[in-house]
Amino acid sequence: MTASTETIPAEGVLGCETAGADSAPASGWRRLVSDCLLVSGVGLVCQALGTVTAVGLRMVLSPAQMGVWQTVKMLLGYVNYANLGASKGAARQWAIARGQGNPQAAETGLHVAFTVNTLSSVIYAGVVLLVGLAAVWNGGDGSAEWIGGLAVAAFLAALQRHVTFHITLLRTAQQFGTTSRLALLEAGLTLLVAVWAARQFGLWGLYGATMLVMLAAWGYVEHYRVVRLQWAWNGQEVRRLVKIGMPILLSGLIHGLLRSVDKWTILTLLPEGTAQLGCYSAAVMVFAALEGLGNSMATVFLPRYGEKYGQVGRRREAARLAARSSELQAGLTAIAALAAWWVGRPVLGWLLPAYRPGLEALRWLLPGAMALCLALPASQYLAAVELEKRALGGAIGGMVLVGGATVTAALCFGNLEAVAWAACCGYLGYFLLLAVLSYWQELTWPERRRWAAVHGLIFGMVLLLCGALPGGLR
Repeated sequence: MTASTETIPAEGVLGCETAGADSAPASGWRRLVSDCLLVSGVGLVCQALGTVTAVGLRMVLSPAQMGVWQTVKMLLGYVNYANLGASKGAARQWAIARGQGNPQAAETGLHVAFTVNTLSSVIYAGVVLLVGLAAVWNGGDGSAEWIGGLAVAAFLAALQRHVTFHITLLRTAQQFGTTSRLALLEAGLTLLVAVWAARQFGLWGLYGATMLVMLAAWGYVEHYRVVRLQWAWNGQEVRRLVKIGMPILLSGLIHGLLRSVDKWTILTLLPEGTAQLGCYSAAVMVFAALEGLGNSMATVFLPRYGEKYGQVGRRREAARLAARSSELQAGLTAIAALAAWWVGRPVLGWLLPAYRPGLEALRWLLPGAMALCLALPASQYLAAVELEKRALGGAIGGMVLVGGATVTAALCFGNLEAVAWAACCGYLGYFLLLAVLSYWQELTWPERRRWAAVHGLIFGMVLLLCGALPGGLR
């Protein structure tokens, strides 16, 4: 599969007022909505397959073995930060170049980012292996399973980073059908192969199955790649890409950390924090599912902001697109949130009666998850139009808001619902802060009124129908 060769008319490039007046994405609203439905639907299927896989693995592996496996997964997750944002900077520049109708202009950066990715992931793998082995032996637990897990993490680090970078480029090229098929392939193979292998051979079987799935993903992205990546090195280009990508990387990292502030607060500040966090985990499971749906939609929106900015050469039209995307995402996530409250909560309460006190926190966590999802279009817009440092400032501000709110609620009220209420307020504040820092400044007053009315109506409806507004904080 090759990158799209659709050309942008000359009058759509820098400075034409008629082209810039339209806030629609370059590929059109119909294509955007179609991609949203595809990616979101596939995401839900993959979440279901992942849940079955997680349950199956816990049925055949001991808690100690799962602890080793969770450590391996965490180590693999951290490799995405090893390139210091070079890949994110290169992808952003490529999206802008695509909007200008000249994607080849930014391909040098992709080759350099590929080289940085590979070298940094190999170095990371070496550090993981050496430090991990030293920690295992010094701790007196030099079991073969631990050593094997560290070796697997080291082996897969570079391969996973290669696959992830190709997926980023496929998404930037808006090849969401291709990436969705890959997600289904990985989820299906993991369910079929990993659980069987773990049952037959324990952790060693799971290690082998994971390598098999990763090799299948590598073969897939190599077949459907949109750019043939090559080795290239340019120190000045590396510094430029890191300068662009580092704030984007840090913003994403802080955005992810925001999701765990309430859990740490419950664990450390509430009485019987461990037990209360256990109850809260049922609500967090629903929160994560809703957030995953929002993230899927944000993945579809992201490349279109940079493409629009490159197409017209001004931030205003990209800001209008981000504002409209936020409205669309608000409506879709609201439907999912209400379904989670009216259907998911009773079902989970019936299946898990011991967790019912934690499930009541959903009346606040669901609108909070919506706000966290809606912060993404604002943050992604800032990254796409070369204002990534402003996005980082907003993320830091959001951490202060959420952390301060949850700690204050825990100390003053001392119960789960209070912490959930505070987290919701913090997430809403974070969302509004990023919106004001980003596209709000480029909108006209009629557009601002429309945005405020749409979001206010949707959030008000969700709070009302979830029982948050009438009852208030209890």
